[in-house]
Amino acid sequence: MYTSGDVEGVEAMVETTSCEPLGPVIIRAEGLVLREWRDGDRPAMVRLFDDPEIDRWTPLAHPFDATAARVYLERARERRERGTLQLAITQGDDRPLGEVLLFPTGVEGVCELGYMLGAEHRGRSLARRAISALMQYAAAWGYREARLTIAVGNTASEHVAHALDFEPTGEPDVREERKGRVLHLRSWRTTLA
Repeated sequence: MYTSGDVEGVEAMVETTSCEPLGPVIIRAEGLVLREWRDGDRPAMVRLFDDPEIDRWTPLAHPFDATAARVYLERARERRERGTLQLAITQGDDRPLGEVLLFPTGVEGVCELGYMLGAEHRGRSLARRAISALMQYAAAWGYREARLTIAVGNTASEHVAHALDFEPTGEPDVREERKGRVLHLRSWRTTLA
């Protein structure tokens, strides 16, 4: 069964038997508008993602240039076909400030979320608000649990997780080598209402 409309401030097509979105996704909640990336956003992606902190904590290409933005957008569209959402964070003026992600984990009812903000937009509770909006959306889609994977030492992301009632799962940290650096990734979880 399909329904369309505003669910807890979340606008999207909803399939009640699946956790996969059907059409273009626009989420209006927490004073933000989360929307899918567009071709015209590539220069903004370069400004946002070509950043030492994003390089440090994420697997994104560095330097993140026009070519990286084009490839990233192409991959985002391919992943979208498999249920992954990569949404630009805006405050309604259509100017991207960062990104939030939602992707299936392969475990029924469990999704993983992610986020990153451009340097000039940090410290304004945007990540917390964007993830809160995405959690509402995930719950409306039938997800019961959300997870985050945060590199140990990424205190800014840990603060966002705590603010949204995520707790470490207690699972062993995963050691990962990226770009010549070793990261220890910790899994966090919360129940979705």
